[in-house]
Amino acid sequence: MQSQSKTSMPEKWIQHDRLIRPYLWSHRVLSWSQKLLSLLLFLSFLVSYRFIRIEQYLSSWGISPFVVWLCYFGFIGMIWELASLPFSISHHWVERAHHLSRQTYFSWFWDRIKGYFVGGVLGTIALGILYLSIHWGGESWWAWACTALVFLSVVLAQLAPVVLIPLFFKLKPMEPSDLKNRLLKLSQDFGVSVAEVYHLGMGEKTEKGNAAFVGLGKTKRIIIGDTLYEKFTPEEVEAVFAHELGHQVHGDLWKGILLSSGILYFSFYLIHRLCQDFLFPGFETNIEHPFGLIVFFVALSLLQIPLGIIQSLFSRSRETMADKFAAEKLGTGRLLAEALEKLTFQNRVLFRPNRVVEFLTYSHPAPWRRITRLQNEARP
Repeated sequence: MQSQSKTSMPEKWIQHDRLIRPYLWSHRVLSWSQKLLSLLLFLSFLVSYRFIRIEQYLSSWGISPFVVWLCYFGFIGMIWELASLPFSISHHWVERAHHLSRQTYFSWFWDRIKGYFVGGVLGTIALGILYLSIHWGGESWWAWACTALVFLSVVLAQLAPVVLIPLFFKLKPMEPSDLKNRLLKLSQDFGVSVAEVYHLGMGEKTEKGNAAFVGLGKTKRIIIGDTLYEKFTPEEVEAVFAHELGHQVHGDLWKGILLSSGILYFSFYLIHRLCQDFLFPGFETNIEHPFGLIVFFVALSLLQIPLGIIQSLFSRSRETMADKFAAEKLGTGRLLAEALEKLTFQNRVLFRPNRVVEFLTYSHPAPWRRITRLQNEARP
């Protein structure tokens, strides 16, 4: 596909990108400031030996080592959350100021409370996996930890539509309609087993729209955001669904899990060796100490920056293939292009982002690429 210059883009796309830049920059400035605060907090705790002093203080209580871990990471997590809360509130203020969020501050904070609860439960499970792997797995602890974490991610994918999503959004079966019958029949025709189509109650909280397949096996279901269902024609909703169906037919979820698992094993092993040979001796710690685990994950997060580009490239390729499936197999290319244009306006997304930013961070091709490609393929 030939490159499209900014001057050849539709004027309404150019105007849209110009108008939403203050909204995007507000979020970017807040995100950069939050990351800078995170870096300063980490360096201050490192230079002042607070990481080690907290560990020594908790160990002096005479409690079990795992409880020390829980208290240690719980305390550090609480400090970080309190420090970042003003930025989170500001992000929500930006969403409200630009008429994208419908949530009151009370409703927003209640979601945060539920998020803390879910995060605490999952964090405890993940910490338990790491603790047991480190103390029972010996030199191969990283392999045991990766295996258990991959298994946990699959379980969470199964539980998401029946446990996690309903905590934050209302889910109810779509009323009987011709659209619902078509969606279920399309799934059946392409061998995708799904029992029900659900409305996702996004409209109570946001103006943004979305649709997706969620769950695995018996929990797999189609969810259509009410903000999409109410503002798009049935044909456009079906076109968006056709794209999501393409992911299912191509097995993209399992391919993504396989890629993420491979990256997880590779990065855990590499950072394990780096820490054992260089970082742990330098910081006078080891993986059995909470501070050692912090050192491990800081190094891991740095490695994830280049590895994240690989995942982004993979994701964009799968999104392109899903668009192609919708256009070629179901003939919905033109309708999908129209729906993507409307979603870009609705969700305040740039039609043409910076190419470097797109390459490094975007999980989907830029909207102008997808729409132009679909339009070109739909022409006789």
